[in-house]
Amino acid sequence: MTTSGIDVLFVGPGFQDSQALAERMRRWGFRCHFADSARTACELVHSVNVDLVLSKIGLPDGTGFGLVAELSGLPVTAFLCLPVEDSCYWIPAIDGGKECLGKPALRPLEFLSTLEEMSRCFPPQSQVH
Repeated sequence: MTTSGIDVLFVGPGFQDSQALAERMRRWGFRCHFADSARTACELVHSVNVDLVLSKIGLPDGTGFGLVAELSGLPVTAFLCLPVEDSCYWIPAIDGGKECLGKPALRPLEFLSTLEEMSRCFPPQSQVH
């Protein structure tokens, strides 16, 4: 059984293929889950106590903005990934269950700092086999 830590859900095709962000987050104590679509993400959010949702804006069955509307009011924090040339911006969408679209987007290094800070707020996860 796993205790403590932060459960993060990556939503969108390609997140599972590019593991760099997920691997870094695992080292910080996050438990990573993946969903390719908004529908699958909504199902997972209701079956796993997800704390953080990181979604691409373009999803096979809609948009990250539609997913944010579905998640609004749930006790999660969510960011949308906006691709820009060879990089991306992370748009704050939900903060602790409250929609916060309109806050300034974060550059990749700012976003990593935010994630690292979040990881410090939770005790490290422990494994019991």
